[in-house]
Amino acid sequence: MMIGTTVGTRFHIVSRVGEGWLFIVYQAQDRLTGQRVAVKTLRPTFITLSPFVAALRRACEQVTGISHPSLLRYLTVGEVDEAQPFFWVCELVAGQSLGQLLGRRLPLPLTQALHLLIQIADGVAYLHRQGIVHGDLRPHNILVTSRGEVKVGDYGLSSAFLASRVTETEWMERVAPYLAPERFHGDEGTPQSDIYALGVLLFQMLTGRLPYEAATIADLAHLHATAPIPLPSSLNPSVPFSVDALVLQAMAKDPHRRFPSVDAFRDNLQEALAALETIPSPIPPVPAEPPSEKEEATDEEERPVWRQVTQSVLASVIGLIVGLVFVGLLVYSLLVSTRPREVVVPDVTGMPLTKAEQLLKERGLQLRVVRWQPSKDIPPNHILRMEDPEPNRRVLEGREVLVVVSQGVAPVLVPDVTGQKLEDALATLKGAHLKVGQKVETFSETAPAGTVVGQQPPPLTQVPEDTPVNLIVSKGAPPPEPEEIDWRSVPPDAKVARVSLVVGGHQLQQLVQIQVNDAQGFREVYRGVHVPGDRVSKTVIVRGSGRIRVLVNGQLAAPEQEL
Repeated sequence: MMIGTTVGTRFHIVSRVGEGWLFIVYQAQDRLTGQRVAVKTLRPTFITLSPFVAALRRACEQVTGISHPSLLRYLTVGEVDEAQPFFWVCELVAGQSLGQLLGRRLPLPLTQALHLLIQIADGVAYLHRQGIVHGDLRPHNILVTSRGEVKVGDYGLSSAFLASRVTETEWMERVAPYLAPERFHGDEGTPQSDIYALGVLLFQMLTGRLPYEAATIADLAHLHATAPIPLPSSLNPSVPFSVDALVLQAMAKDPHRRFPSVDAFRDNLQEALAALETIPSPIPPVPAEPPSEKEEATDEEERPVWRQVTQSVLASVIGLIVGLVFVGLLVYSLLVSTRPREVVVPDVTGMPLTKAEQLLKERGLQLRVVRWQPSKDIPPNHILRMEDPEPNRRVLEGREVLVVVSQGVAPVLVPDVTGQKLEDALATLKGAHLKVGQKVETFSETAPAGTVVGQQPPPLTQVPEDTPVNLIVSKGAPPPEPEEIDWRSVPPDAKVARVSLVVGGHQLQQLVQIQVNDAQGFREVYRGVHVPGDRVSKTVIVRGSGRIRVLVNGQLAAPEQEL
């Protein structure tokens, strides 16, 4: 039990708050400042995973001390003892997680969802300016106070989860619904993948559902990569098309088609929120103060009876005349003054959806998206064409303007052409509306000459039409290699090692180098250009004690081998 102990020489643990899949959370008192803080320790399952614990501590040290109103502030990280090699101290926030909030109220009101996401985006944008990717944006890691303030936590840790197969599996089960398509291919987290996760969060807050749901991680990966992005308005009709467009751009399959930065996404969210909050509220009239009963009674007593009768009749006649005039003015106002005025429909073709909606609103018109359509010429979320009425026509104020919005270049799935003859592969790519990119050749011990043994992008990747696909083609079986070493000339004190490597990666042509540093000094014993799938196998001689390094494109392909 941690309760009653002091960690980091100053944080005295007083109670247990709860636990998640990774951490147990305690409340503690900072004896230096007197403030209450939260202390996170690892659950017993993960304490023995030394590589993970070391990677987690490095990640925590990188983000400790970062301060921003929308970010949970971490104070220090350290080790309790051998039985508990990790603790992490952060500010204690009174509130609930976004997950708990969504569990109680689904969907969230439109303005509340936008207010919350703007704060979340503000904190994430600050992280990006510090060179830190959150990588694990989901409701569990976002706290909301009773005043609606946001605190984003557990940022910058996603790389540590990949240090152990155990933690990677546990983490993927929880984060998969929020991961960008490229993350499922093993790519590291980027600002663009954080933008995608923000789009998923906005969709969930607006609809009460995730955009993609599946029983397995593999099925989720397939949906994120290939399934059309659902519109929030299809599940929640109160969502305007301008907000639909923000979700579509944030969750674009291609990272380059998302917002250029979280700052840009946040600015668009603020514009959408401002447009929703500009509806004026009517100001009730202030009633005039009536005369007192005492004044009325005095006047009545002082007036003669005949004068009261005369004035009463006169008042009735005047009241009738005034009433007729008022009714006439009212009828005139209804028939003439309130008649909708005519306006000219502006040409919004090619404009961003949000700007087009704002321009039409300023003219007293309403934008309505009738459908979304692929286009090679018009960027996504821009007006492809105006269907009715046509631009520059005069129409009555309040009229709906029907438009078609571009989805950008139509995405297609890259077919699997490995194992096909080159001629067949070219025909398959042409039929899938893709182009043939580079063609490089390599020897293969299993594939006949002229057979495709590799491709880039990989099969089932979603790409725009006319994307070039690079092919690796077999040259047939490799020729027999000559004897690399004259064994008669090898000195007796030499050590011999066999270095083998299968070239991976995505680049079609990769530089492979084998370097030796021994008693004779530093030298390069092999340099060659290879393609993915090539097997490189070389015999290396080391004089005395030495090290062997294998580099691919200048990066270590494996730990140095010491002899």
